Amino acid sequence: LNKTLKELLGLELKVVTPKFLKEFLVSKEKYSMLRNAQRRGLMYPTGMGRYSRTKYIIIRDLKFKKSFEIHGEEIGKGPSNILPFIAQILSEKPSLTYIIQELENNWHPKYQSAIVQLIANKMKESQKEWGDYNNKNFILETHSELFVLQVKKLVEKGILNPEDVSINFISRTKEGNSTINHIPLNSQGSFTKEWPGGF
Repeated sequence: LNKTLKELLGLELKVVTPKFLKEFLVSKEKYSMLRNAQRRGLMYPTGMGRYSRTKYIIIRDLKFKKSFEIHGEEIGKGPSNILPFIAQILSEKPSLTYIIQELENNWHPKYQSAIVQLIANKMKESQKEWGDYNNKNFILETHSELFVLQVKKLVEKGILNPEDVSINFISRTKEGNSTINHIPLNSQGSFTKEWPGGF
């Protein structure tokens, strides 16, 4: 996971026990004082299950010369959404289909193309290892034009084949019914049918 995070986002996950907490864990007297202070609401809000924790997730940003670390509970929704997803797609099991809704939510646009690239790489790796019938499949629902443009670019570069991709535009009729417009890509990554308009 850390190898992928480093390559993709320039981040590293660390599991740490803070120095002050190590001291409390060694001394029964200090630990008792800590627990009593927590229970009375003097240290952390009560009822949040923090008394029992001894380890915390820290996100380290590797893009800076000086060490820059963020507590796992303080990172934005984008990274906290993407970390479980990345961990899941690193699974070596074949025949998995991932259904993902709005993966781009709360995520910086410059990383959206990196996420699509990672998905394409994992799909192609599984095709090589397991063949077309046992490979990993991804169903992505998105409102991000950048996602679609990145998929088109990967087809244009030959990283993905047009038959690896199915782009479907879903719209609503005046009666309120959903209609699906399949828009195939050619080998140059261009649409073979006109985009219905809007995004």
